[in-house]
Amino acid sequence: MNRRTRRTGQNKTRRTTRWNRPTTTTRRFNATGRMKNWTSTEINTLKKIYRTNSNVFIAQKLGRTEGSVQYKASSLGLRKSPTYLKQIRNNWA
Repeated sequence: MNRRTRRTGQNKTRRTTRWNRPTTTTRRFNATGRMKNWTSTEINTLKKIYRTNSNVFIAQKLGRTEGSVQYKASSLGLRKSPTYLKQIRNNWA
């Protein structure tokens, strides 16, 4: 039991960020406590919408973390479309 757990009485398994706020996205675990594998429907959805949508939007739609969406897209060789990237760059200016 660490000092923060004793002081606040929080359960050790509660995931928090560096500043002790709960994270916004939840991880998907199966019955054995491991991360849930990607289903074929999730992969097909990712392939269809990845080129023209943000990773945050896709993560919310699939119930995954943004990092898992980015990692899976990279492993599948998916890239954002040039028009989508141009649109993002124009919004920054």
